[in-house]
Amino acid sequence: MKVSKRQITEARLKAALQRLLDGKPEKVKASGKLTLNRINNEAGLSASYIHKFPEFIEEAEKAITAYQYEHGDTYVESLIETKPEGSTIDKLKARLKNEIKLKKTYKEQRDAFKAVADKLVEQEASLIFRVYELQEEIRQITRGSITPINR
Repeated sequence: MKVSKRQITEARLKAALQRLLDGKPEKVKASGKLTLNRINNEAGLSASYIHKFPEFIEEAEKAITAYQYEHGDTYVESLIETKPEGSTIDKLKARLKNEIKLKKTYKEQRDAFKAVADKLVEQEASLIFRVYELQEEIRQITRGSITPINR
């Protein structure tokens, strides 16, 4: 039995909705109001792709309404409950340091590769010039009976 792309996408949307309902999203913040857009983003779909699935939208809106009724969850309340912790800030600082270090390393590698490429171009030009010199010497010795190498 072959599964269509539509069925796969709908399964992704259902899984995303369930993760958001469980409070364990993978791609979006755990705080925030439960909306169709958040479900779409959690499923990893492009903007407003969820609207191609009207049956799922009906099902999701029912689940969203039930969830909000049960939890009384609003966007403002969810922001107040989740304040940034010191450990989160420390993690972000460490991540920033790591990214700066990686950027410096990549720039150094780029410069080294450019230097190697420049040396290779210089060497190639020197070798091509030497080929033409040798070709001229052979032509003088054989007095033009050898066909020259054309590049």
